[in-house]
Amino acid sequence: MKKGIKIILIIIGAVVGIILLDTIQALVFNNNPIIGTQTKCSSKQGVFVTTYHCGNGKNITRLKKSTCSAEIVCKETIIEDYHIEAKELQDKINEYFMSEGSDLSNYAHSYIDGNNKVIVGLIDNTEDKQNDFLDKVFTKCCGSDYISFIKEHNLIEFKESKEIFEAKIIEAKENSITVEVLKNCKSFKVKDKVVVKITRPTNGTNDFYVKGNNVRITFSGMVETSNPPQIGAVKVELIS
Repeated sequence: MKKGIKIILIIIGAVVGIILLDTIQALVFNNNPIIGTQTKCSSKQGVFVTTYHCGNGKNITRLKKSTCSAEIVCKETIIEDYHIEAKELQDKINEYFMSEGSDLSNYAHSYIDGNNKVIVGLIDNTEDKQNDFLDKVFTKCCGSDYISFIKEHNLIEFKESKEIFEAKIIEAKENSITVEVLKNCKSFKVKDKVVVKITRPTNGTNDFYVKGNNVRITFSGMVETSNPPQIGAVKVELIS
């Protein structure tokens, strides 16, 4: 073999070796590749890898692919690293609301939808009430960093969940009233009978749970399958 060709092969081998070493060090240590170019989307592209700059000094290096956006890759990787799955969130929600003394006053339901996302129904779905829900459910078990991560990556989707209907009281008991629906609504039709669980005012003050009175009832939208069906009232107002 001619000396010139040998030198060329040696040079090519050295270059390939340097590129491979550079690729390995970037992947192993999440470093920027030494041989590469800085992009406009918070990443540096090497020959075989791309290093994404996630902020706070953290880098993530992956084999080169079409995605340029550091925001997308960093979000996906952080979620994978944190190991917060939808089932884990749902289990923690169930655990809290099944525990003694849990506050159910604003909670309607929660479930995992077809996109593997946790959906939480709140009667009052303002931002303050959403934060209140997260604090109650996750502070004791998981801490503030866990809650911040849920918020930052939108792991829970909140939806308003309440219904309002008008009815006439046909029976009044200590902890419930039975009503007859006056107007069609999402869950009931006119003349349907519904048992409404209530908490009576202290000492009977403003106690209008009297047979024959018309009332406006706000509830979570959750209906117990019984005969007649049962609901838990969030608010009961006297109407003329």
